[in-house]
Amino acid sequence: MRHILIDTDPGIDDALALIFALNSPEAGVEGVTTVVGNVTQEKALKNALKILEFLGVEGVPVAPGSTRPLLREPRVAEEIHGKTGLGGAVLPEPRLRPDERSAVGLILDKVEEFGRDLTLVAIGPLTNIASALLVEPRLAEEVGRLVIMGGAFHVTPYGFGNVTPVAEFNIWHDPEAAKIVFDSGIPLTAVGLDVTTDPRNRLSPEALREIEGLGTRRACLVADLCRDLVHRFGGLNLHDPLAVAAAIDPRLVRTKPYVVDVETRGELTLGMTIADRRDPRRVWRRREPNVDVCVSVDGDRFMELFMERVVGV
Repeated sequence: MRHILIDTDPGIDDALALIFALNSPEAGVEGVTTVVGNVTQEKALKNALKILEFLGVEGVPVAPGSTRPLLREPRVAEEIHGKTGLGGAVLPEPRLRPDERSAVGLILDKVEEFGRDLTLVAIGPLTNIASALLVEPRLAEEVGRLVIMGGAFHVTPYGFGNVTPVAEFNIWHDPEAAKIVFDSGIPLTAVGLDVTTDPRNRLSPEALREIEGLGTRRACLVADLCRDLVHRFGGLNLHDPLAVAAAIDPRLVRTKPYVVDVETRGELTLGMTIADRRDPRRVWRRREPNVDVCVSVDGDRFMELFMERVVGV
């Protein structure tokens, strides 16, 4: 059993990722923490509770986290995810109640409980993870691994930004938090735009039509979540489900170690994740790699798992 805690800002693809994780028999979801990003903290918390309640999941603590980035104002993405954050999906107000702990408190408690058997999976901005590291720097040594959806590393043909030419949204939204995390020494795997925007890993219009034709309760929810973006962009990048899949089954992806820095001050490069691709034998003041960057995915297997665990086919 792989124990995971998911830090999230639901968000359409975050909702899909939660469904993926909660329907993965080899993963135990030990908690969910929410963060401002795609939507406000209030909406993120409510959406996480809605998804758990839709799936009939009880006993998984859901804790609210940061309402704003460490140093900046929040910049939500309602133009992508819709006013509620769930696209065209409509779910009732949740009866489930959030945990009494804060996101940081829940993260630290679960790391204390499971230690290196716990994988943190951050699929939103890294504000909560950075805050936990600031409270307890030893977290970097005590947790098993952190898997993030974040970054555009320019190590594949798809590794350019989605909010600026060089920056991915989660890192751009709170670059100071990302820098704290990347520099902390925590074992870190980054599933970035280098693989999540590869057409082989996307939800195609044909796949959406297959989902719409199923008519099951879960398939209808997935179709309502995805429909608008598939129609607008000719497909849907499954950023967060891919990160969750990689956390649960690392064999799905191939990674390469890089020294990565996060730009926090550049006018045109804010939030850029700069992977040092130089020959390390020729680098002055050589540093040890700090990030395992995902460079390829078994796309066929991933899409099989997505249809099985998210859609229910």
